[in-house]
Order: sequence, then C-alpha cells, then structure tokens
Amino acid sequence: MKRIRDDRLSVHCLPLLGEVGAVCLVLSCTPPGSLSQEAKPQPTTPPPTALGSFTDHLTALNTDRWIRADGWRYPSPFDCGWRADHVQFDGNVMTLELDDTQTSGAPYSSGEYHSTGFYAYGCYEARFKPIAASGVVSSFFTFAGPNDNGGNGKHNEIDIEFLGYNTSWLQANFWTNDDAYANGHEKMINLGFDATAAFHTYGFKWTSTGIEWWIDGARVHAVADSAADPTPKATESLQRIISNAWPVDSTASGWAGTFVYPGAPLGAPYDWIRYTSGESCSMTQAAPPPPTSQTGDPSVMHTDTITMSLISRNTQAAALVTVRNGLGQPVVGATVTGQWSGLVTGGDLSKVTGTDGSALFYSARSSQSGTFVFCTTGAALSGMTYDATANVETCDTVTK
Repeated sequence: MKRIRDDRLSVHCLPLLGEVGAVCLVLSCTPPGSLSQEAKPQPTTPPPTALGSFTDHLTALNTDRWIRADGWRYPSPFDCGWRADHVQFDGNVMTLELDDTQTSGAPYSSGEYHSTGFYAYGCYEARFKPIAASGVVSSFFTFAGPNDNGGNGKHNEIDIEFLGYNTSWLQANFWTNDDAYANGHEKMINLGFDATAAFHTYGFKWTSTGIEWWIDGARVHAVADSAADPTPKATESLQRIISNAWPVDSTASGWAGTFVYPGAPLGAPYDWIRYTSGESCSMTQAAPPPPTSQTGDPSVMHTDTITMSLISRNTQAAALVTVRNGLGQPVVGATVTGQWSGLVTGGDLSKVTGTDGSALFYSARSSQSGTFVFCTTGAALSGMTYDATANVETCDTVTK
C-alpha cells in the first residue's frame, strides 16, 4: 500500500486480504487554485549528492542524519498526524509510538523518522519489531517523490511493510518513476515466525540490475530490472531512508485491516539502522556491535558520526565528522585528524570543529570508479582527552 506525498493526489493500492492482486483507486484532491499535476513546474534545484555508509544504533536523536516528522499529515488512507515527540529514544532503542492524540485534523498521532539526505545503490537494513494491531502499518523503506526531490522529481520507492493483522508476513514492494502509482509490485512473504516476538533484521539490496529483499541474512525475494518493468535507478533519483508506523482509515481496511484504538499507546521499537553504499555491498555481514556507552565524563571526547557524500560531479568525497564528549554534547574547537584511503589517499587531514561539533573534510579528486574511505585518527583540545574506544563511528565510505 503506497501513497503520494502530495496534497493534490491520493492513490490507494490495496492488495486484498488473503488474495493475490490489488485494486488501485486514484482520487483527486487538488485544492482550489492549485496547479494540476501536468502543469506543475519541474524541479529546478540541482540534484542532491549521494551520502555514504553509516550505522546508527538509534540510542539518541542524530540531527546530522535524521528528521522527526512533526505537525503535519499525509492524505487518506493515513489516519494520523506526525508528532516529533512520538519518535522516542530511551538509550537502547528508538520507538515509534501511536496513540489517540488528535493532530493535524487526524484522530491519532504517530512517529516518522526520515533521513535528511539521499542515498544510492547499496544495502539497507533495519532491526526492529512491528506493531501487532489490525489496521496498523509498520515500515522501513526508501522514497523520493515530486515534493521530495531525489533527482528527477518523480516517485521512486522500495518497501518493507508489516500489516499488523498478521505479523508473520511481510510485504515487499517498489515503484519506479511512477507518480500515478500505476504499477505496484506487492509481494507477501511468509516469515515462518511472529515478527513481534523478537528483533529481526530486515533489509534490501538495491543495485542497477534489480532489488533483493533479505531477512536475517537470507534472501527471500528478488526482482530483476528490465526495459519492460524497470526497477528504480540511482542515476535518475536518489532516495531518502524512512521508518514510520501508522493506522489506516476505512478506505484501506481491505488491505491492512480495520484499526480500533486499544485504549493504550502502541509502539514499534527499532534497534538499529545500517546503510552500506555500493553495488558490491553484502547483506550477510554480521550485525553491528553494540554502541559504546557514554562515559559521562565531559572531559573525554570521541568521534560520534561520520557522514560522507559525493561532490564535484562525483569526482570528490566530503566527510562530515562530529565529535561529542562523554555527556553527548558537541565539542567545539577540537582539532580532528583523519586519513583518506581507497580510491584516493590525498585530501584534508586536519580540521577544527565548529559550534555544532562538526568538521568537514574534503578528499583529493579522482575520475575513476571506486570507494572513498575516511577514518578519524584523533582529536585534540586543551583540557580534553580523545578516547578512540568510545567512537560510535571511526571510518566511513562512499562508493561511486
């Protein structure tokens, strides 16, 4: 089940309960005086840059990488508004909470967590537990659309969705340059276990030749790119990474079931999210080790995040390094050192963190294909000590 992120159009693609196939309804909801889809101006902003690999243990909000949706809603069949306080962190997991708080004209509120930037081919993974309730969808997916420009301004999407009436099944799906939602590819997969009973790792590998869906290191479904039925192309549009949980309204009950609020909040916990860039990535790599706990010492600092992207027409890489102290606060004025490897060995080797605790490094340029690798080697600031063993990230990569 998917929907255009656009107030002018609502599309319902509903796989029938217990059956193969779907019914798609396209409903116009264009506000008076707004432009039609055909008359909408094409995006004029330059396409975004592809960001690099990361692992996020979701122990706290990372504003360098993520946004919590707040104060708005999608059109029907979504029956909730998004609230930032419904994306919660307790130091161990992130929980998307659904309750009966009225928001943005909807009877319920829930949480959506989506990336600030865009990503290309690679392996996308999340370890989480969905909500077991009829009429509730729990998800992990990538998306770019007409109002969320990943490059060509068209709707592209790759999905993992749970329908809460039966959490022993998973729905895989994708859409390619499809603003009309005319060609869905819903596939229901029998897990052989109840996904709410324990954390499991769900993901997909996106390449130029197709998409593979994986569960706990095993491939469970695959589609091949073809001229007649193409899969999304990173050369046309990059995509954001998104997780959300939401109740359906009555128009989608034939797909996801009927939602009846149980009288207490529902929650979908997420343990970690990982993206590994490049078509040669592996979906069988081990789960990331647990994060090092914060020391609580404000005089000890560590590398918290490294966010990499391709720039200069993909001939150069940028690495944004954030340094925090043992209380999780940004460290200002620290001299960070690092090393480039992989495709190039030259580039910035030392930078000073700004007011947000971040320092931006640039690599040397290369016109060849390959992987840029950047690793932090230390940080220095008077009165503080750098503890590399407390690093959340030490190295990161981006592949072209």
